[in-house]
Parts: sequence; C-alpha cells; structure tokens
Amino acid sequence: MKIPSGLLILAPAALLVGFLPLANPPKQSQRQAKPPNTQPQQRREINVFDLPQLHAQRNAFFQQVYQLLKDKQYDRAEQMLMQSARKFPNDPAIPYDLACVQALQGRTEKAFQFLAIAVEMGFRRTEHIRNDPDLTSLREDPRFQTILKKSAEPLERKTGGASIRVEPAIPSNGEVLITQKNLSYNDRFKMFQGHIKKDEGNEEKKPITNRKDKVGTLLRKWHSEGTAAGNVGDFYDNHDNDHSNMNFKQYPQLTRIEFGEEMRKRKLNYGLQNQLVYNAVVLGNSSTALTQDFWRSQPRHGLTSPGGVAKLTYQYRLNHLYFYPEHRDHDPGHNGKDKGGHGDVFPANTPYVVISQGSSGSDRPFMDAFAATLAAFRPAVKEKLTKSGLLMPTLQMIFRRSNRNVSIPKEYFTGKAHPTVFDGKNLDVEKMIRRAHAIEPDSLPPLAQFKVQEEDLPVPGKDFFDFRPHQRFIDTPFAIGRIYKTTAGKYQVTLDARDSHDPEKKPLTYRWVVLRGDSEKITIEKMDEDGGLVKITSPWHERRPVLPDSKLHSNRVDIGLFVGNGTHWSAPAIFSIHHPDNQERTYDEKGRILSVQYNTEDYADPRIETSADWKDTYHYEKDKGKLTGWTRTRKNQD
Repeated sequence: MKIPSGLLILAPAALLVGFLPLANPPKQSQRQAKPPNTQPQQRREINVFDLPQLHAQRNAFFQQVYQLLKDKQYDRAEQMLMQSARKFPNDPAIPYDLACVQALQGRTEKAFQFLAIAVEMGFRRTEHIRNDPDLTSLREDPRFQTILKKSAEPLERKTGGASIRVEPAIPSNGEVLITQKNLSYNDRFKMFQGHIKKDEGNEEKKPITNRKDKVGTLLRKWHSEGTAAGNVGDFYDNHDNDHSNMNFKQYPQLTRIEFGEEMRKRKLNYGLQNQLVYNAVVLGNSSTALTQDFWRSQPRHGLTSPGGVAKLTYQYRLNHLYFYPEHRDHDPGHNGKDKGGHGDVFPANTPYVVISQGSSGSDRPFMDAFAATLAAFRPAVKEKLTKSGLLMPTLQMIFRRSNRNVSIPKEYFTGKAHPTVFDGKNLDVEKMIRRAHAIEPDSLPPLAQFKVQEEDLPVPGKDFFDFRPHQRFIDTPFAIGRIYKTTAGKYQVTLDARDSHDPEKKPLTYRWVVLRGDSEKITIEKMDEDGGLVKITSPWHERRPVLPDSKLHSNRVDIGLFVGNGTHWSAPAIFSIHHPDNQERTYDEKGRILSVQYNTEDYADPRIETSADWKDTYHYEKDKGKLTGWTRTRKNQD
C-alpha cells in the first residue's frame, strides 16, 4: 500500500459514490449490493490555503489505515476508508486502499472493482500498482495486466467533488500579479505552485538589455543575429519587499512577480523563499536574515529546516535560482572573538542557491550577472536546458568556472571555485555570457548526481547522546550532508554516481575531488573501473582554514563530484561532512577515541547539535584493547 502523498486529483465523484454499498457494512454477513448512485455530487470549491491542513489530515488518516492493515484489522480499516470515501469522494487513494483491503482478504472480485475505480479516478502510479505486495493475490489474473495498461494511459482530468479552480496569471507590462486564484498545492514538497500563462505580448520586441558596457554590446549583437535567447519568459521574484531589488531595468524583457494582498498577509512574499514554485524560469532573492537569538542567514535557515533541502532541490530542478547574503554566517574569526566572526558555520555546501559575502545588497551583482547569462544562451540551447531541468545546474557550472579567482581550467576542480559563499568582486560577467553563448544544442553539459550506497553508522548512547539530527543530515541527488556523530577515528561511505547522465547519452568521465579538508588524510578509492562508484574514508577534522593562508576557518569537509562528456564538465554534486565545532577530540595511534571535550563557549547550531558542558574520557582493556566504558566529568564537578 504505502501511497505517496501528492496533489489532489480532480475526478468524477459518482465513480466511487456509486460503488460504496458493495463494501459498506463492516460485517460480511450483511453485505448486499445496492443500485449505484450515478448522480455526481455538486462541485465544491475549497480555498487553496486550506490544502496544507487538509493534506496533513489526509496523511494522518492513511497512516492509521496502514497500521490497521499491518495489525490485520481489515474490517476496521475498511470501515474507516468507506467513511472517508463519503467525505472525500474524489480521492483515488481511497478506492485503491479498499482494493488492497479486499485483496488481502482474498475477495478478488471486489478488489478488482475498487482497483478499476481508483485507476479511472486518477490513480496512475503503474509501478506502485505492479509491485504493491498487498495486491499479490491479483497478479496472476489477466485483469491485472489490463489494469496496469490502463494506469499507464495519460490522465484526462475532470471535475467533481471538492476541488480548487486554478487560473493562470497573465503577465502585462513587465509584471505578473500572483494571487491565490493562480495557486495549486504540492503536498510532497509542501509548497504552493504559481501558474503563469505564457506571455503573448510584446516582450520580444523590447531590447534585450539597456546595459551600456561590453556585456550589453555583446548581448545586443547576438540578439540582432538571432543567436541570443534574451529574457522573454524569465521572471524575477523579490522576497524582501523591494529592499534589495536587482537592477531589472537593465533587462526590459524580464518579468517581475508581484503578490496579491492575501499572499502578503500570509508572508508568502517575504523571507526565505521555500513556499512557492512556478511553471517558469525564475531568478529571485531575499536580502534578509534571522537576526535575533536564533540568528542565521536565510540559506542556513533553509538547510536546517525540516524538509528545507528537499524544497531547495525541487526549485533547482524546476529552473529556479535564489540569491541570499551570508550575514554573519561566513566571516573570519571564531565564535565572535575576532572581529565578530564565527567562521563558516554552514553545515553543508550545496549548488541549490547562490550565497553572497556580506549583508543587505551584496546579492544584487549576482542577480544581474545571472540575468545576463540567461539572455546569452542560444534559443535552442535555453529551450532544451529548460525542458530538461538542466538550466540551473548549467548556470552554476558557468558561474563557478568564470569567476576571476579561477584563473586556469584545472582550478575549477579545487575549493577556490566552490566555496560556500561567493564574493561579488570575483564576478566576470563577460566571461559568463561568452561561455553560455558558446554552448551548442547538440552538446549540453552533463548532470552529476549521486547517492549513498553504504556507510558507517554511529551507535546512539555510545557515539552520541543528543536528540538532534543524527548522522544522516541531507540526502538529495546533488548534495549529501553528514554530521560526524561517530566516535571512530575515521568515517567510511560508499557513493554511487552512476545515475549521472548526459542529455545526448554520451559516455561520462567521473572526477572526485577534495574541495575542503585535509586531502592527504582523505582517501577516495575507486570501486569500479570508471570511478562511478567510490569508497571515501575521512578522519575526524578539527577546525582549520578553508584554504591555505585563509583567515576564514571551518569544521567541514567537502568532496565534489564532476562528470564530463568530452566537451563540458558538470556543475558539482557535493558531499559534505560537518564536524561539530563544540567538540575537541583526542585519539590514540590506533585511531581509538580517548576523550571528547564539549565546550559551551563554542558555537553549536541548535538545529544540528546540542550544547554540553562535560568531558567524556574513554577506557579500554589493557590486553585486548576492548572499550570498557567512559567517565563523564562536568565542569562544576570536583
């Protein structure tokens, strides 16, 4: 069973309502079929802002049903589903679960009846149906293949029951107003989606740029030749009440997103942009930060919020890129003792956003540079990158290869090119647009992605004692983050990058690089011939400069994956290991932990680690070296 949550499907209510009597009474001896009710229910509009709560209630309901089935309380599960079917007659997951209930009890006919209804209503997850163990008893029946074939057909959406009506917003005069009428809701990522109609106005007749520099001259030349796509169909999303707007007047074809009154009341237009996605190419920013006791920049807020990285990943693949200042999260010093800085306190490095060095306004030059680069793509290239979700990975590759501090090609594979935070003084916009314009439609950059195949896991109550996120911090296709929770001297992980791909299916070359950390102590071992599968061994790292002679320090290890297709290298996928700064550790020559000193004076992100004021000293048998226990000493103890 285990149906993933998703968008509400609009479907004919009568399909399910007419079938309810077949399985309504909880006792089998009383089951009697009644003529189906073929009258569809009147369509009932609901507010899109109510959907998060409705989906939460729906998910809680299904968890109850799953537990009842696990406990083999089939009658109770069936009764709950039938009651819910009357309340939510257009939810195809309900007849699907009813089919599972019937199949588990050997009631084949009724199972197929409900399964057919579920598919007709919109349950089109073919692989889920094919592999669901609850439907095992149906698989040998020829009707099961018919169901699978039907589930693979495109869904013709119809209306009925409770639903929302979405009206795409229409751009006009360089702006588009987003209101609740233009929103749907994605329960998987817990985000609203703004629907925007393709601009059919005169944006293409506007000049590609008003810049008066060499960048502007090149863009106008390429546009007049028909080789530069411009910014038609690109949108700018400001999320700080116009506090730090990009210079959008330089890009007349760019369309600004504005927000309706109800959205402003709900703060959907302000702060970290993790509540909205659009069916369009979007550049955006919020030059804001959390500045009180729970201080943090907006990108660190996103990284450490529940489900936050999944939302950033979703935006990245939907052709969205947002810009935020690092404000106090990336300044030289240690815990405020030197010029007010805490060092780099980001727990992971990702390609999902661009973080600027500084505070308010430091993000502006980056937005201008990326808008120019979007305009410089050849039309066919931009279209292919957008349709494949490769637009932002490609922009990140171009940006990181073109910065002034990356002077030679091989430096792209060093930490210089992939810091957590970028300094605007290193921007080279002309180099960025030239690199973008040079990409050909039949040779796009590839996409690097990976996943954890195997890793060392810490033991609760031995390796760590807090309730904060355990070792597995981030698991996304292009960024994986771990917290060093084990007391072992080394941590091992096997990463699988063989799902990386090239748009033209060209063979790939894999390149793994230590971007941050002690490269002499970190080993990367190939587990296959091509290097798509590697075993990484990394020891505990104390605080150290992010680069040689840098005043900025960090407790993080970063390892980058790059894939090449012979013409281009990809943007990086980054594996990070965060070592809590409030711990000082000692190990013996055998790599055994001797002591951990916790220091409350050193900054510990309360979303990542728990502050402590004690020291653990570990004891071993003299002969066999087996751990026998440890002694905990608090600072206020004698």
